[in-house]
Amino acid sequence: MATLDNTLGMMFNAVVISSALYGAGCLQAWFYFRTYLKRDSWWIKSLVAFVTVCDTAQQALISACAYTYLVTNFANPAVLGRVVNTLIIEIFFENLIALVVQLFYCYRVYRVSKGNWIVSGFLALISAGSFIALMVYTFKALNIHTFVDLATLKTLSMSCNIASAATDALISLVLVYYLYVSKTGFDRTDDMVNRLIAFTFNTGLPTSFCALAACISINASPETFIYIFWFLLQGRLYTNTMLVTLNTRDYVRSMTASADFQLRGSSSARSGNAIAIQMDTTTFVADQDIVSSLRFIRSKQ
Repeated sequence: MATLDNTLGMMFNAVVISSALYGAGCLQAWFYFRTYLKRDSWWIKSLVAFVTVCDTAQQALISACAYTYLVTNFANPAVLGRVVNTLIIEIFFENLIALVVQLFYCYRVYRVSKGNWIVSGFLALISAGSFIALMVYTFKALNIHTFVDLATLKTLSMSCNIASAATDALISLVLVYYLYVSKTGFDRTDDMVNRLIAFTFNTGLPTSFCALAACISINASPETFIYIFWFLLQGRLYTNTMLVTLNTRDYVRSMTASADFQLRGSSSARSGNAIAIQMDTTTFVADQDIVSSLRFIRSKQ
């Protein structure tokens, strides 16, 4: 049953939480440009700038949407049945953010898999398919003026959310797999790989959860704005997870260097067998590639 709490209340909550996430994203973007402006290639910096601009546009649109419902049409219950255009237009920017970030992760898969274009290409096609499906939904929704009529697109909306969640989950699983097979059996290096696996898994978890929550909500309570609440958060989460991935590269690399030093020190103390372990975490610093992979080379004399 639709009430003010689960309709306009949920939209208000979405704007508040989304604003907090937008602020965190702006802080992450500032930190990125402050740290990596002279180190990353132009396309990475352009990627960050593009996502930040789209994030800003979407935040402005959902704020304008909430203002229209809660201020301009204050004490006008009839507005609850109308779809404000800004609510639909913001989907376009969120869709762009999702596509760019997912393709960014697909490129990571390509690098981690040492150039496996079949796997990375398959994931990119799924991402493109999800983008196209949501664009179709957006253009159809622009011609709809009431939420009753918008409910006719329920199946398409659920399909878009499922496709988005599946893409995020698959990308995370593939990255986790390639990190897992990089384990060497040495406790120190394996502990670091486990940390990278947890970090990689967590970057795809928030967006997948929101997509599934939106899908469940629109099926369980299509007359409320609960599904809109979850959907409006996805863009901010995509932006933040990507920027966190970029901004933690130095931390991951320093952790790698520390583990490598410790392993070399312990192995040099052994007599008879000199075991050299090289652990290479490729980053943007030299060749501008985003690689969270590990390459282990062990030679024994």
